[in-house]
Formats: sequence, C-alpha cells, structure tokens
Amino acid sequence: MKVPSQRLTIELDPDLVATLRHAAAAVGTTPEALAAEAVAQAYEVGLRHRVLVERIEAVDAQIAAIARFVEEATAPADGGGIDLERLCRYPRKPK
Repeated sequence: MKVPSQRLTIELDPDLVATLRHAAAAVGTTPEALAAEAVAQAYEVGLRHRVLVERIEAVDAQIAAIARFVEEATAPADGGGIDLERLCRYPRKPK
C-alpha cells in the first residue's frame, strides 16, 4: 500500500538556504527536492542504526545465555553440573 504524500514545512537559516540552492543548482534539481532527499536519507540512516542496535542487543542476550550455560556446565559435578562427556560432540583426549 502506497502512503500518500505529506506536506512538511521547515524553516532554515538564510545561510543554509543559500547553500541548499547552490547545491541544488549544481546537481540540476530544486532546493525542495534536494531537502526531501536529505530528509529521506537521514530517516533511512536512523532506521538502519536502530535495527543494528536491536541486533546487537539480541546478540548480547544470546552471549549472556551461553555464558550462563557454560557456567552451569562447568560447575563441580557434586553441585549438579552437566556431564561434559555427554555434552561435547568430541570425546576428551586422555591426559
């Protein structure tokens, strides 16, 4: 579903307006189109940043879960630790 266009009014400092007009003329577009492109790019960057932060948080949670599992698995046998011989895919090498 296509979202309808929205009108957004922004107020810019005169120096920024002059820079925007100059940049728009250099690439053959209007200042409004260039500003809209800048807003769209900033939104996309912000969205990607948010997704990356969420992924990092998910990875951190999994690393913490693995650390807790390893702590429990390596606890002394009399403390109810997991038998590492059954846990590991490869048998331990004799010492």
